[in-house]
Amino acid sequence: MQRREVVRFLGAALALPFLPSGRTLNKQQQALVTKIAEMIIPETDTPGATSVKVPEFIDLILTEWASDDERAAFLAGLTDIDAHAAALGTPRFVDMPPAGQLELFTTLDVKRTDKAGAGHAVVRLKALTVYGYFTSRVVQQDILKTRMFFNGYDGNVPFTPAV
Repeated sequence: MQRREVVRFLGAALALPFLPSGRTLNKQQQALVTKIAEMIIPETDTPGATSVKVPEFIDLILTEWASDDERAAFLAGLTDIDAHAAALGTPRFVDMPPAGQLELFTTLDVKRTDKAGAGHAVVRLKALTVYGYFTSRVVQQDILKTRMFFNGYDGNVPFTPAV
């Protein structure tokens, strides 16, 4: 091995921790998750799922928290959702007209007890969307008016006993 090759490999190895880690969802899967999350919690006079970054939260959970089996089952379910759309004449769920998306989503929601496939993905999407939405900073502070996130520890706060 030449000295330049060694330096190049060492440089690459040292740079690895600073590179952004890849996420689980590809572009098409991210579009599908975004569409369904927005169908579950749409934008109204309050922010929708997309506004509070629920799709990114779902991708993060799949990447950092889900087991390999859970991740594989979820991704297979997303593929199955698109397969159902293709069986209805549209290659992908996101390309269907809104009425068709709602009808297919409702049909798949009935299959929520399935342990695999589109029904499984729908139930996971619903759970992750609701969890991600209601634990987001925007919803906690601006809608629910709760304080889930704290800005630090204040040690010298006067103590007032409860009466």
